[in-house]
Amino acid sequence: MKSLFRKIIRPVLYYLYYLPFKKSINVSREGKPLMMGITAVVAMKNEEYTLPFCLESLIGFADQIVIIDNGSEDSSLEKAKAFKNAFGNKVEVDIIELPGALLGDCREAGLKAACYQWHLRWDADMVAHTDGANDMKKLREKILKDNTPRAIQLPRVNIYGDLQHAMGEIIDPGEPILIWFNKAVFYKEYGKFDSIKVPFYFRQDNEMINYYFHCSGLKSDENLIHRFHYFTWREYYNHFTDKYRPQTLQSFEAFKSKRNLYLLGTIEKKSIKYRYMRQLVSQFVKFNTQLYGDYPKILEQEIQKSNSRFQIIYFEYKPLIRIDNLDEEMKDYKPSEEDKNWDIDTFFKKLFKENKNIYQ
Repeated sequence: MKSLFRKIIRPVLYYLYYLPFKKSINVSREGKPLMMGITAVVAMKNEEYTLPFCLESLIGFADQIVIIDNGSEDSSLEKAKAFKNAFGNKVEVDIIELPGALLGDCREAGLKAACYQWHLRWDADMVAHTDGANDMKKLREKILKDNTPRAIQLPRVNIYGDLQHAMGEIIDPGEPILIWFNKAVFYKEYGKFDSIKVPFYFRQDNEMINYYFHCSGLKSDENLIHRFHYFTWREYYNHFTDKYRPQTLQSFEAFKSKRNLYLLGTIEKKSIKYRYMRQLVSQFVKFNTQLYGDYPKILEQEIQKSNSRFQIIYFEYKPLIRIDNLDEEMKDYKPSEEDKNWDIDTFFKKLFKENKNIYQ
C-alpha cells in the first residue's frame, strides 16, 4: 500500500516541492551545498579481519570514506588509521569514534560528516568488486549522470564463516544502500535494525548486478555471538516504552546472560563459544563460484593463503566446528561431555519458539 501511495504521490511532490526548493534541500546537515560525488559511511566494531579488504575496495568508487568506530576492542581502529595514512592521498578519510552508541546513531554521525551528494551505507564486512563486469566503479559512473533523488537497492552475495563457505540465502535482493543525500534523509531504529528514511519524492530503484560480497560471518566468535544477541535485544527493547519495559530488558548484558542460558544451556564463556559455533557451522555449505560468481579481486589473494585466519573442520563429510586461529582463549579448549552431547535440534526448536515474554 505504501509503495503504491509513493508511486502516486512522488511525481506531485517532486515537481511541486523538490524542484522549486532543491537548492535549499540538497544541503549537508550543516546547511552547506553538497559536492557531486559519493560519501561511503562504514560502520564497524571489532572488524579487524575484513576491514582492510572493505576499505581498499572503495578506492575509486567513493570520494569520501567516513569510518565510524563503535568501540572496537581489537585492532580495527588501528587498521582504519593505517588505511588513512596509506590511502589518504587517493580518498578523503574521516574517522569518528562513538563507543557504545546505537548503530542508528553511528549512521547518523556518518550523515553529519558527509560532504558529497550520494551516500553509501556500507559496513566493514562488505567488499566491492574492483574490476570486470561487476566493477562497482561502473555503478559510480552510472549514478553520477542522473541527478534524480533516489534510493538504490543493491543485491549482494553472502559468504559466512570463512571465505569458502556460505549459509542461508547466498544471493539476496539486498537493501537500499546507495542514497541521494540531502537534509531530509535520516536514520531511525525500527525493531531490531536501523533503517534509512527518505522523502516520498525519492524514486526507488533496483540494481540487478551483484557489485559486492557481504562477508557477514568472517568475524570472531565473540563478535558473532554479540550480534546474535544484540539485534534480538533491540527488537524486544523497542517493543516497550521506557515506562513499561521489563527490568530484564533494560540491560543488554543481563539479557545476553539469560538468553545464553535459555538457548545454549550455559553461561560459561568457552562453552558458549563452542556450542554457538556448532549450531552455526551445521548450516554451512561450500561456496560455488560457478553458481554465484567470482570473488572480488581484493579477496583472491587471501583465499590462496594456506594459513588463513578461519578454518572449518569437517567430521564425516559435514562441517563440525570453526577454528579462529587468533582466538587464544579457545586454542587449547577441550569440549566437555556436556558440550559434545549438547543438542543442536533443541537449540533450533527453542529459537523458533522464542519470544519477548521469555525474558520478562
